[in-house]
Amino acid sequence: MSKKFKGECCAYCAKRDAITGDHVFAREFFLLAERDDLPQVPACVECNNDKSKLEHYLTAVLPFGGRHSAAAQNLKSMVPKRLSKNAKLHRELASGQQRAEISTTRGQSVEVMTVPIDGERVEQLFAMIAKGLVWHHWKVYLGNDCVVRAQTVTRFGEQYFDELIFRRNARDRVQVSLGQGAFEYEGVLATDNSDLTAWRFSIYGGLAACEDPATPESFGSQIIVLTGPKALVEAICSENAGTANVGIRLDDGH
Repeated sequence: MSKKFKGECCAYCAKRDAITGDHVFAREFFLLAERDDLPQVPACVECNNDKSKLEHYLTAVLPFGGRHSAAAQNLKSMVPKRLSKNAKLHRELASGQQRAEISTTRGQSVEVMTVPIDGERVEQLFAMIAKGLVWHHWKVYLGNDCVVRAQTVTRFGEQYFDELIFRRNARDRVQVSLGQGAFEYEGVLATDNSDLTAWRFSIYGGLAACEDPATPESFGSQIIVLTGPKALVEAICSENAGTANVGIRLDDGH
């Protein structure tokens, strides 16, 4: 374990002693040349293993929806070898692909390919990522009464959280872009409670999730994560019905 994490508690569970340093964003999400200086945090065996299982699935699936500058290279150079080791997932993705006509927010009709994805696993991973970033940026271990709520939001949800949270005053705010836009995130820390934080993530240049490709209002390209007291977090999230978490789309040409 890195000396800088010696004696630290796990950033994810805030209970067990850390035995290793963990990359908050798995190195496998990025091209080889873009893996330097990724944020790391202390992690215990149990949390490190749980997070790795989520990453093994999502590093093989999320690149299909990439829109950033390295999207094509990422998909071509890294995904095939991952799928070759997981025949079941390969079959699921192949059988689940669909072509669909969707209407954009500008009223234009665009043909896209959709790929099925387990939205629950996406949200589980980003809940852990948010915990890691809270420690990485502010050295805060979330309290026992703190909950972490992650959700992929529609465009309506993006606007809701932007106006309610991200435009407001904060004790601290971070904005980071990793891997030439592969992962971008913004985090805010509440003025009066270190457990209360909010995060928004954009993956691979704005990977889009949807409930139904035929309904443009179900599309969204941000993942929102809130941490804090249970009653407050649930009250905030209950006001927002804009979730979309069962598929990703791939525009023609990628």
